[in-house]
Amino acid sequence: MGNCVSRYKQPFPVSRTEKNMARSGVPDGLPIAEPTTSFWTIPATPISKPRSQENLPSHADVVIIGSGISGASFARTLLECGDCLHVVMLEAQDVCSGATGRNGGHIFPATYHDYEYLKKRVGEDMAKKIMRFRKAHLDEILTVAAEEGITEYTQCRAVEGVDVYFDKPTFKEAQRKLQVYQRDMGEHAGSYACYEGLNAQEKFHLSPLAVGCIITRAGAIHPYRFVTSILSRLLRDYPKEFEIHIRAPCTSIDEPTSSCPFYRLTTARGVITTPHVVHLTNAYAPALLPALKGAILPIRETMTAQRPGRNLHASTLRGGRSFVFFDSPRKGFDYLTQLPEGEHELMFGAGFESNMDSRNNAMYDVHSAAHVGGAMPIYFGAESWGAEALPTTPTDKQDVGAGLWAEGRVKAIWSGLLSESVDGMPWVGKVHVNVAGRKAPPASSAPSALNSNTKKLKSVVTAAPGEWIAAGYSGEGMVHAWLSSKAVALMLLGEDLTEVNTWLPELFSVTEDRVKVAKRTFKPDVVLSGKRCVFSL
Repeated sequence: MGNCVSRYKQPFPVSRTEKNMARSGVPDGLPIAEPTTSFWTIPATPISKPRSQENLPSHADVVIIGSGISGASFARTLLECGDCLHVVMLEAQDVCSGATGRNGGHIFPATYHDYEYLKKRVGEDMAKKIMRFRKAHLDEILTVAAEEGITEYTQCRAVEGVDVYFDKPTFKEAQRKLQVYQRDMGEHAGSYACYEGLNAQEKFHLSPLAVGCIITRAGAIHPYRFVTSILSRLLRDYPKEFEIHIRAPCTSIDEPTSSCPFYRLTTARGVITTPHVVHLTNAYAPALLPALKGAILPIRETMTAQRPGRNLHASTLRGGRSFVFFDSPRKGFDYLTQLPEGEHELMFGAGFESNMDSRNNAMYDVHSAAHVGGAMPIYFGAESWGAEALPTTPTDKQDVGAGLWAEGRVKAIWSGLLSESVDGMPWVGKVHVNVAGRKAPPASSAPSALNSNTKKLKSVVTAAPGEWIAAGYSGEGMVHAWLSSKAVALMLLGEDLTEVNTWLPELFSVTEDRVKVAKRTFKPDVVLSGKRCVFSL
């Protein structure tokens, strides 16, 4: 996860793709209680503890569905820029229990890999805007972590990002794509360097099988700590305005009626009305927006936390480097970050080595698990990997999850559900009523603020009521979600969007025409997001 879907972009047979999508069993459903435990989520945040005594309020100015990185970004922007809005966040399971809390912790945007194709498809100016949008996320997240005072706790950092290639034709094509990208993007391209053959193997302590590397600036983070720290702080700073209700899946949304001029959301914890519904559930968005079935697809991927070989720190710099490993054009890819503390666990995941089988009740795929459990000594080589590490004896402070983790190389293994947008673009903004499939509340139902002097209602403090979304990140949530959701919050507040429009790609907007074209034109085997065209050899 993290970057896993869009970094694969190596074509595989239609039959396999369609089979995986058909077997997923979740596009129409609600978030499930995952049967595997993500290493990131231990210890659990205190705000994930059930509060059975707290009743769901009957009404809120804004209802957010989802509590991952999109929810954190949206809530932070809305509460800090809004005017005394009452905001309720609904989470089907535990706080940050979905894709954000189960991903790879990468902030590693797809750039040269798919720039040339995007240029041909949407034009040079829009392709450049999409590149800048993705690249902006690293500095944005670093800035947010600093503002929140959680940089060290969340392990939020810039790292050296290394794309490692094991196939010569693929590496040569990647170098050509990089030249096109750098030529067109100019100073906005960022810094890149290429290393070939023995130079690459020696500099990054890689296997003799590696044929080359392309390096640039990237980032890494503890995603669960990042999201839950922000949500915890918002609960403290806005105790009257903001509340989170977990184990409260929204099962239906009814349109307004003559007797109730608001949306009516039915949940496992009761019914709540609101003029604004914000869908921030990524792969699960089609459950409540059926028109998006077939436009946003679910894919299940496998992640692990592994103890590094005793010689590996020369390669990984104890968390200072992140890797993406590209095998042949016909196979998947893998991705790696390393924690900068504790046992310096390797957070290692499989790209399209896995699929989801609902018959396994959302367990990780056995083939994928076997692959990630044994791949790293091959990628780095036996000498660079070294002897297997032994579990350390944790201090009392570190003794979290004692007895939960395995004692071998693979300390923990889990899976998670991410999304794939069939046209390769996130879905960001207001949802047209024809896409939502239900009418919006009247303008008169929009929240209004009370004038403290006259005690009379002032003008409305939001845009016209409706439904909103940020979803379909195609495995690139860490380089799409934060700014996408921030933009949606500013849209809902009715802010001047002149500045937002300079960085938010217009193609991300949610229109009826886009839905129709995406579902009619794009097929699962030719999804266009991410690094596909590096591998069109």
